[in-house]
Amino acid sequence: MPISRRALLAAVPAVLVAGCAGQPPLRVAVVWSGEELRRFLRVVDAYVAAFRRPVSVYSAGDNISALLRGPAEDVIPDVAVIPRLGLLFDPVVRPRIRPRTGGHAQPEFWRRLVTPHGSGEELGAWFKIANKSLVWQRTGEQWAPASLTSWQPRPGSLAIGAADGWVLSDWFENVLLAYAPEVYDGLFPPAERGNQAWWGVAQVTEALTLLATIWREAFTHDQGRRALTMQFHDSILDVFSYRTADVVAAPDFALPVIELYGGRDVARHFPFPRHGDKPPPLVVGGDVAVAMRGGGQDALDFVNWLTRPRAAGERDALTGWVDKGGFLTPYRAPSHPLLRAPAQALSRAENRHYDLSDRLIGRLEGGDGRGLWRVLTELFTDVTAGAVPPATAAAAAREKIVEGAA
Repeated sequence: MPISRRALLAAVPAVLVAGCAGQPPLRVAVVWSGEELRRFLRVVDAYVAAFRRPVSVYSAGDNISALLRGPAEDVIPDVAVIPRLGLLFDPVVRPRIRPRTGGHAQPEFWRRLVTPHGSGEELGAWFKIANKSLVWQRTGEQWAPASLTSWQPRPGSLAIGAADGWVLSDWFENVLLAYAPEVYDGLFPPAERGNQAWWGVAQVTEALTLLATIWREAFTHDQGRRALTMQFHDSILDVFSYRTADVVAAPDFALPVIELYGGRDVARHFPFPRHGDKPPPLVVGGDVAVAMRGGGQDALDFVNWLTRPRAAGERDALTGWVDKGGFLTPYRAPSHPLLRAPAQALSRAENRHYDLSDRLIGRLEGGDGRGLWRVLTELFTDVTAGAVPPATAAAAAREKIVEGAA
């Protein structure tokens, strides 16, 4: 949906980081808010101090896709830090991106993700990456399911922030990748739009049924209704502050929330369970910094500066963010002991698969209340707050996905 200049200025506050007077600020759009935005601003402060170039940071939230697609050229930022890889390949957004030149060489796995098929042009550089295949529990708890099929959670033991559609899509991606990795890979071969026919295969319905069965066993009717009003942060609190649930599937960036509300040394994690003799799933995500064509060379220089590797002994706002936890980068190992293994997994070539919903464009593109996120919210509602059998709800969800992919 297009976003107007008036709507942008009303809905998206800007934080101006001062620089030399008389220069127009470099406009940078991000999706973060709260503590993440504050930490990013500290990183940008260092750029302003070093180069005396003013920067204006906009927190666009979920509106970033509409912002980058909008018809009004004057609201398109000079730089965007994009959380959904598919936006780079959107037919409207891609021509507006200035391909990356100069700067450091990215690790091959991550470089390929931002390089259009058949092209040598990198559309952006990775600023932040994430391991999205972790299950967290309190220290002292030693339970971990041997496989997906043996995961039979008792009602109330599992916390899910189902009000956030991306939480449900992370669940689906992990289950589909564990159950049928060949299908997951078939949806996105080297061509960035993938083979949409894979959505119609039986394994998608079977994976959805397995997912729906786990959800159905984990929630009573009332618990399901409550989960639908619960956001990601709330689900972390359920396990580590209120202790009303035992486990929560959450990416590595859950750690700062865990330690803020539960304290240090209260958490452990295990990999998302495997299916049969297949390897455990490893879904990865991340945020890509891109220079838009309207920003000129200054925008590209900022992207290259922002995503540059730091030396082993270098200390700045970004390394402090990494060391605190909740922020992984391809170029620096975290110091927090709970993040070393998740970070090492992201650096290995085998079995890494990029977040499926973050690659989708078109009618299945994610966003609260739309696309794949909406389908999965309806599936969760049917089998927890409702009384629809998992197999029936899964078949209906598959039909909605196939229709959206057409």
